Amino acid sequence: MNKILTIAWREYVETIKTKTFLFSSILLPMLMIMLIFGTDKIGKLAEKQVLKTRRIAVVDHTGEVFGPLAERIEQYNHENPQRKLELLAADPQTTLDELRRQVRAGELYAYLVVPAEVLQAPASAPADQAAGPACEFGRKDSTLEVQMTLEKLLSETIARLRFARHDPPLDYELIQRLEEGVELRELDVATGQATAGNDLVRFMTPFAFMFLLFMGTMTISQGLLTSVIEEKSSRVVEVLLSAVSPTQLMAGKILGMVGVGATLMAIWASVGYSGAEARGMGYLVTPYRLTFVVLYFIPGFLLFSAFLAAVGAACNTVKEAQSMAAPLTLLTIVPMMLWWQISQNPDSVFAIVLSYIPPITPFVMILRVCANPEIPLVQVVTTLAVLWASVVGVIWLAGKVFRVGVLMYGKPPSLKELVRWLRYA
Repeated sequence: MNKILTIAWREYVETIKTKTFLFSSILLPMLMIMLIFGTDKIGKLAEKQVLKTRRIAVVDHTGEVFGPLAERIEQYNHENPQRKLELLAADPQTTLDELRRQVRAGELYAYLVVPAEVLQAPASAPADQAAGPACEFGRKDSTLEVQMTLEKLLSETIARLRFARHDPPLDYELIQRLEEGVELRELDVATGQATAGNDLVRFMTPFAFMFLLFMGTMTISQGLLTSVIEEKSSRVVEVLLSAVSPTQLMAGKILGMVGVGATLMAIWASVGYSGAEARGMGYLVTPYRLTFVVLYFIPGFLLFSAFLAAVGAACNTVKEAQSMAAPLTLLTIVPMMLWWQISQNPDSVFAIVLSYIPPITPFVMILRVCANPEIPLVQVVTTLAVLWASVVGVIWLAGKVFRVGVLMYGKPPSLKELVRWLRYA
């Protein structure tokens, strides 16, 4: 046991001294802090930047839209002096080819064509089809802000004109007030207090916890793979095996990497919690969720580490190892791709089935627990049991491969040769 702890301590110290760990534990959290606290300041600085006035030619075939729309644009310019829009009344006889030429030449920022039928009350239409005639908007860039602003002001202008032309005329302001939505105030059932923060941030919380677990597991376990290959290539492993057994060497390496992963996750979690507290969303990082991160991180990390240690022992180069580990790597991407479906339907049969596939069990369960704290205890216990049983099995098999492969050189073994190693090791 002392030899295993000695190897584990050596692996831990050697890893935390590397530039990769320095970047992961210091520079990356610093970048996260800059993003957390600097986003608002950068956004405010961007809003203060004065942009060139955007000139938009309007071909108004109704003869009624341009005036009211220009008034609303003037009001918008008064409220947003850094992002002014300028409307130019174009001759209705102007061709689209000419307008497009002016936009391409930089004489105009964009052009807008308002058809004559736009003021007519639109007929009912299927949900997937437009209810009325569309206005044509052409420009070279794809700035979302300009399009959204112009679309909103144009829609309001046309709606007011339609209301005024109705017989009898309708009060646009009254109808707007009657259609005003009802605010939904969400309360925390545990405290009875209103929840703070952005809804999108709360929806993204399960992904954040899963990503933390994913990075801590995959990043550090990949480091174990690289370490084994380097020691094997440099023949250092032969010196180590003169003092310890292959099983002790593998156990010590995995244990040391568990410590590295725990250290890295503690740093990331501290930075994330500080950022959440600064934004008034510290309640999202609960002891309940952190407990589950720890419960699933340890067996998940052991599972990946044992597998990659065996791969590293069987291969001679990182390229060979990456090819052999590709199936497992691709499997771990599944929760990343399906995180929204899993987090929005944590109790579905699909999510429950994925919870019992050992390589992705930690990531799926973290998504489910963060989305629904009332996950049945029996599912938590059984998924952990399946995960730990898989860990024992993979470590046992990895030990066999490690004992044979760590001293083997040449081309990587085929699947048939690996089965032979497992049978006779």
